[in-house]
Amino acid sequence: MHRPMYACILPDLSYQFATQEYIDMLGWQRDLSGVPLAQVHAEAALFELQHGMMLARSQGTATLSWQPFVEATGLWLQLEICWNPRAGLFIVNAMRTAQAASKLLAQYPEEGLFEYTSQAVMLLDEDNRIYRVNAGFSEVSGYTFEEVAGQGPGMVTNRNISAEIFDHLWQQLMLKGFWEGELWNRHKDGHSYPAWYSLMAHRDDSGEIDGFVAQFSDITSVYADQGRFHHTSYDSLTGLADEYMLLEQLNQQLLRDGLGHRGRGLILLQLKVAEADRDEITAAIAAKLSAQVREADLLAIDQEHNLVFVLDDCADEMVLEQFAERIAAVLLERIDVSQQPALNDYAMAGVLVEGGNISAELMLDRARLVLRTPDSHNGFRMYDAALGSGTVFSRETLSQGVSEHWLQLRFNPIYSLHGHHLAAAEVALTMNHPIQGILAPEQFIPQLSRYGLLDDYHQQLEQQLLPLITHWSRFDQFHHLCLRLNDEELFSTELIAHLIRQMVKAGIPPQRLMISLNAVQLQLFPEEVEEFKALGALILLDPQQSSLRRLPPQLFPDMLLLNAKRVEQQMRDDRCAREIEALITAAQQADLGVMAEGVRTTGQMTRLTQQGCLRMSGKYVGADLTLAQLITRLELES
Repeated sequence: MHRPMYACILPDLSYQFATQEYIDMLGWQRDLSGVPLAQVHAEAALFELQHGMMLARSQGTATLSWQPFVEATGLWLQLEICWNPRAGLFIVNAMRTAQAASKLLAQYPEEGLFEYTSQAVMLLDEDNRIYRVNAGFSEVSGYTFEEVAGQGPGMVTNRNISAEIFDHLWQQLMLKGFWEGELWNRHKDGHSYPAWYSLMAHRDDSGEIDGFVAQFSDITSVYADQGRFHHTSYDSLTGLADEYMLLEQLNQQLLRDGLGHRGRGLILLQLKVAEADRDEITAAIAAKLSAQVREADLLAIDQEHNLVFVLDDCADEMVLEQFAERIAAVLLERIDVSQQPALNDYAMAGVLVEGGNISAELMLDRARLVLRTPDSHNGFRMYDAALGSGTVFSRETLSQGVSEHWLQLRFNPIYSLHGHHLAAAEVALTMNHPIQGILAPEQFIPQLSRYGLLDDYHQQLEQQLLPLITHWSRFDQFHHLCLRLNDEELFSTELIAHLIRQMVKAGIPPQRLMISLNAVQLQLFPEEVEEFKALGALILLDPQQSSLRRLPPQLFPDMLLLNAKRVEQQMRDDRCAREIEALITAAQQADLGVMAEGVRTTGQMTRLTQQGCLRMSGKYVGADLTLAQLITRLELES
């Protein structure tokens, strides 16, 4: 007889209670009461558990498959998580299963959930093509299996999904193995409807993705039910919508906006008060500001105790600025609280989007980024793209990032269809900023150059590449490392000279280092490019709209690059497709290879192959790799 394994978890992410069976399952040697989750669970297991708790908090209950120990691949548990608003805690009931239910669904679709669930289920192969559906699929989407067999999921989903939402979805699927959220689908009869999706990437025994499972259901009725949110979605202090409810409602609004051209604005208000007075002042100000919000707007409070205003039908920045002025006027009024604690100061951040091109989470993150910048003190500031480009960094921050190993080496794999192997990789050092997350080189290199820190950055790049250079001679099919250089890096050839020196020491020919440039860089830095070629490095050129005929012989490239924008554009623009075909023909006549970047669909890969391009990078080929992952993959191939 199996005794119950369950635990109670407090909102502060610590255990309140656990049965002995639950404790024994975890291998814990003492009582779990009061122990933080982070002390008990590894990062991956903790993330899964917190994700389920978040869903339970917003929906009441959540069910997920959970692997408590990464190394114990045979132990999978089915978790049922319930949120008890009266007790203010999560109840987690754990049941042993041979495998996660989603894994069973992918491996044995003829059993259980696949045939009997009312949800639509699609099974997709490694090329993202549908090879099986259940009865619920035809009921929800209107399509029969014969109509979708061999097609991509775009047959069902609305093709107006923004690239930003798609990229976020794909990134979560590749990195975490699953994604859940709302998308708009298109029924066979032509009407669009909101759908709740659960997507999972299925991996084989070697860890490679060999297919996908997609489950979705029509949630039109949920949209019609205005009372679907219960009191547990509200903040107990202010009575306002909490962050879970805010994100759910805002994501629904943004999905609707994506079908039209409406603007939507968000203002994040941070109150800077003493910790002892925070609750009293926040509650009083929230009550006063509620009168400033229209019925169509939303006022909520996030997990950092900031007030969040979402303005419906927000035409431009002026509307946000005027609303911010009204908030400021209310903050200047006397607050009726017991001891009149002081409101030291405040900060407001504004984010404006049009057409629902981003997710609610990203809108909120952008507003928080504005609040973390020095210029946001006691006033209002709009988000702009420059905040993500490195302009908010100080010299001290960047110096700390270089010295404290915020820099992380990443490899974008380049796949060759001629021989079907990993032929090259584009390399870059990203910066893992503690606040802004992973930043691409173009977001911080201009600042490094301005502060005179570029040499330190290049030393880090060289040091982190050395292990690969040392092992490179073992991998005959791995032809090139591609290094994409920003303009600031082209004023000196010292980095390339150092790397080639290390390669020669390891017995690697200089020609296996490839420098990726665009046509403008080729024109602005002709002497540096000539020196690169003199050192033996090859040039990978993105010609953009420039003609190869105009290039002098000493600057002629060794390979051509089709950038991601052109790869995407040619799928819907016949003129662009003809230009690419002409470019590939010209490259073949000049005995040049061609590589395409940003390839993310089977259709793109097929068209490029037909056009004669046999080298590709992008999500279709695989996600970025760490150095260890790259070496492991090369060892498997060799």
